[in-house]
Amino acid sequence: MSDSVDFIDPETYASGIPYELLGRLRREAPVHWVDEPPSGPFKGGPGYWLVLRRNDVAHVSQNPADFSSWRGTAFMREQRPTDIAVLRRMMLNMDPPEHTKLRKIVNKAFTPGAIRKSLGASIERHAREVVDSICEQGSVEFLGAVAAEMPLLILAEILGVPAEDRHLLYSWTNALVGIDDPEYGSDPQVFLTAFQQMFEYSRAQTAAKRSNPGDDVWSIVANAEVDGERLSNSDLDRFFQLLMVAGNETTRNLIAGGVATLSEHPDQFDLVRNDPSLVPSAIEELLRYHPPVIQFRRTATHDLDLAGQRIAENHKVVIHYASANRDETVFDNPDTFDIRRDPNPHISFGDGTHFCLGANLARLEVRALYTELFSRIPDITVSGDVERMRSSFINGIKRMPVTFTPVKSAAAPLTVAVSGNGHAAAAKSVAAAPAPTVPSHGTPMVVLFGSNFGTAEETAQFIAEEGRRRGFDATTADLDNYVKALPTSCVVVIVTATYNGTPPDNAVQFAQWITSTTESQRGVNYAVFGCGNSEWVATFQHFPRTIDAQLAALGATRICEHGEGDAHGDFDGQLEGWSATLWPAAAAAMKLDPSAVSLTSRRGGFRIDVVPGSRPSPFVESRGASPMRVASIRCLTRAVDGVEAKPVYHLDLDLPLEVTYNAGDHLGVIPHNSEDLVSRVARRFDLDLDNFIRLRSDDPTSTFLPVDERISLRALLTDYVELQGVASRRDVEVMLEHTEYPWTRNELEGLLANDEAGGARFRDHIVKCRRSVLDLLEQHPACDLPFPVYLEMLSPLAPRYYSIASSSLTEPRQCAVTVGLLSGPARSGIGTYSGVCSTYLSGKQYDQYIYAFVRDTSSTFRLPADPATPLIMIGSGTGVAPFRGFCQQREGLADANHRLGAALLLVGCRHPQADLLYADELRRYHDRGIVQVAHAYSRVPGTPKVYVQDRVAELGDTVWELLSGGAHVYICGATAMSEGVGAALTALYRDRTGSGADEASAWFRRLSEDDRYHVDVWGTG
Repeated sequence: MSDSVDFIDPETYASGIPYELLGRLRREAPVHWVDEPPSGPFKGGPGYWLVLRRNDVAHVSQNPADFSSWRGTAFMREQRPTDIAVLRRMMLNMDPPEHTKLRKIVNKAFTPGAIRKSLGASIERHAREVVDSICEQGSVEFLGAVAAEMPLLILAEILGVPAEDRHLLYSWTNALVGIDDPEYGSDPQVFLTAFQQMFEYSRAQTAAKRSNPGDDVWSIVANAEVDGERLSNSDLDRFFQLLMVAGNETTRNLIAGGVATLSEHPDQFDLVRNDPSLVPSAIEELLRYHPPVIQFRRTATHDLDLAGQRIAENHKVVIHYASANRDETVFDNPDTFDIRRDPNPHISFGDGTHFCLGANLARLEVRALYTELFSRIPDITVSGDVERMRSSFINGIKRMPVTFTPVKSAAAPLTVAVSGNGHAAAAKSVAAAPAPTVPSHGTPMVVLFGSNFGTAEETAQFIAEEGRRRGFDATTADLDNYVKALPTSCVVVIVTATYNGTPPDNAVQFAQWITSTTESQRGVNYAVFGCGNSEWVATFQHFPRTIDAQLAALGATRICEHGEGDAHGDFDGQLEGWSATLWPAAAAAMKLDPSAVSLTSRRGGFRIDVVPGSRPSPFVESRGASPMRVASIRCLTRAVDGVEAKPVYHLDLDLPLEVTYNAGDHLGVIPHNSEDLVSRVARRFDLDLDNFIRLRSDDPTSTFLPVDERISLRALLTDYVELQGVASRRDVEVMLEHTEYPWTRNELEGLLANDEAGGARFRDHIVKCRRSVLDLLEQHPACDLPFPVYLEMLSPLAPRYYSIASSSLTEPRQCAVTVGLLSGPARSGIGTYSGVCSTYLSGKQYDQYIYAFVRDTSSTFRLPADPATPLIMIGSGTGVAPFRGFCQQREGLADANHRLGAALLLVGCRHPQADLLYADELRRYHDRGIVQVAHAYSRVPGTPKVYVQDRVAELGDTVWELLSGGAHVYICGATAMSEGVGAALTALYRDRTGSGADEASAWFRRLSEDDRYHVDVWGTG
């Protein structure tokens, strides 16, 4: 049967997409030759290869050098040579580099941030207007009244044309894409007239935008230059056609097809009606299940193989999106409509060079409209026959009746204030107590910091803020800004971290200077506080201690003993204890009366006004983060043999052109708090998250929060603040200030008792259990802490860092990360703890964006410059991530004929089928001789627990031979594993040399001192 079916023939789709037939062909021959016999006015064609599987469709899309859009155009039937020459001027029918030049013109206008900035408010407004226009009627023809109306209103803004002209655009697109439909395309003259009218209109718009440009997309296009010249009229005609069709036809059919599909699946419709947070995932499933575009065409540029089929040069290749989206090798239960499907790597927006420019816009439009539609007229449903467009290209709907219970049209949006009881009220201020007067002796203080990951910088900001409240004129700066320039007229506080024993990026020059200079620093009054983690014994506090000792040796005055904060312990308590000695010492050094530096209350600086408006996510610019598209995401683990494996995800991210990286670098990700976490705050403070507020502050420069700007409570809590940071003693003190109930006061005071028992209670109840202020507030509902005060207690939402799991040598425009989902019972014993960034990233889907930046940590965790250097790499769990990048790097070097030294990779996991990450790739590297791979399994039923340190001993001959040959050792994973490996290597040295414990320990130290022992042991949330 399949041999006689022409899948380009519109008649094949008269009753809908033939999924059953496509499925059978996909399983039999996923790349399938199809003849083009004559049919009606069609005289027959040369035939084509039909590509049916998802990954094969993606491969064709991603390789324009092999599968061209230019040779035969993207149109599926053969075109006349004269027509091809014209059609090749449309971006849709171009290949790089010509396509790249044109796409760059409009690409920036269609990024997620640009769309939100320029069209976000318009999209929401138009969604309300469209629903307002029908909501009182009870029944409408959905396509014309809603599905077409919404994208037309947005399209008018994009093209900068009057809204009243949108129906002209509608009629032209119907004529152009409906050429095979009897209603729209039966008269060829209608088709030609539509082209003529559309081009006349576009040229008039071009003239208008060149004489008086605006901020719309067509102004950008009309005035753009490619290779120093403006686009020709012919180029602009085709550009206008593409934007008009792509910005209208596909979105309206997604909207209409979505409502039709939901009506056919009432159980799924009920889910999204009852939970609006499911709208985004519902849209992704609708795109998969009912794709707006059925298929496109490419042309082979040379003889090649695809999925076992030999394809000749100039053969036509048709990539079938609808079939690809039902590929059973990629999607579980592909014919089931499931709005909670995750992951959902559908290919409805295409892939590669011609990935849909308006994908972000379409998603935003549909999300806004569905949210408005399903919340205001939730019982809307299809009430009659759905008339479908006759087309083998567009999965289109012409007419679709719907019915619903009429409701009144919405009036002007309500202004709702944040209030204690959550009721709507007129806009007003919610204020904490007025801030007391700050001491004003104005003594200068400089707080210098060295920080890679933000902890030391945040600590420096905290010390400077407290200094200001004690009357100091305190400023902060990078350590590198004060090389050879430490002042003698003020207190100098230095806060710095150590990264694997090396100074942070913004303290490298200072480190070089302070360790080499002999210049006297007499007159400098200083104090040092070091940030570190005692899990890394060898380098803990190395750099802060070096600075402290060097300054003292050069004659500077240490005003108090240096402090050490341990992130593995009670960092907050250590900082607070050190601060208690700093301020009296600073007063004495500056000859101030101690009362002049008494502490004033730091709370009560915020007031909240409710206002309308919106704001994009913060921290992107300050961190130099760039939008990175999720090119793929997949889960690497599964439960096997009763062995539970925590979910671990692999993400491939497209890099902007200006972003580069090296194997061993880290990726800093700008995270966002989850909806569940934000909702907990809303419940505790009785907030309406959709309210917009304006923060007021007596000292706007002292806070990271968006003072004097309009922002929704949801955005504020999602994007700005750490909600799961461990509560400090200072936070408990503030809670006490707002607690009257005796039992609660006794509980909180017990945590602050200034004795050994009180310290133990705080460590056990707060630090070890990692209780946040939110946890404490939920535990103590009688605490009447005002929301503005709570906000001021929170720290900025810091980026999280992941080892990059790829090599730019083989993947220059993509980087990969490996993310273990941190989720499980909270240490407090109450509820579930979910890591902020791992939850955020694991919830991402194909084609979504994250904001991230590459961080060169300046550590030694890099491959040696000489590829012939032997290597020992040891990782457990997600610690294998950087070694995947190292193996890619070595493979690329081998392909370039470099000689590789011997290498051993020890990989630890629980079970070989449950959580052995990248098993197939590592096997290929092993088979190619890139690296010898060995494993350690700790949870295989019926066998002993084996860890990587055990395998070091078992593979002693191999390990010792590599070490004796000068191998570099790399360790990545949990701290216990790192310590175990160190002990195993030390034991191996003793065994092979007959030496004692002291000599073996000295040998192990020399490995680090000689830059042969490299550790990347750190955790992310």
